[in-house]
Amino acid sequence: MDKEDSLQFVQERLRHNHSPRYRALHLYPHARVTRRFAVEMEQGEARCFDPVDASVLVCCARGSVWITHDGDPKDVILAAHESYRAERDDAMHVFALQPCVIEIEFEDDVLYRH
Repeated sequence: MDKEDSLQFVQERLRHNHSPRYRALHLYPHARVTRRFAVEMEQGEARCFDPVDASVLVCCARGSVWITHDGDPKDVILAAHESYRAERDDAMHVFALQPCVIEIEFEDDVLYRH
């Protein structure tokens, strides 16, 4: 899976897990799994993850990133080996301050194939 495919998968799963229609259809909680993806970002590259929740963890493995949420005056800057857990359910913006590798971890419903 290349970088764009990985990021697209993460975004699709986050949307799926937060969809009001999806939540309304399920009366019982599903089994969950923790997924983790590592993504290289070039200096100046930006990504938006929407929606997020407290299950989303961003780890900076190399370089540095700036993280902010829509409507939140608080900014977070991560250096190598630092991490941040989403504190809001608003869109989370990640901006590479220098070439970096970030690891995105989140809880996801187990995908069953029938």
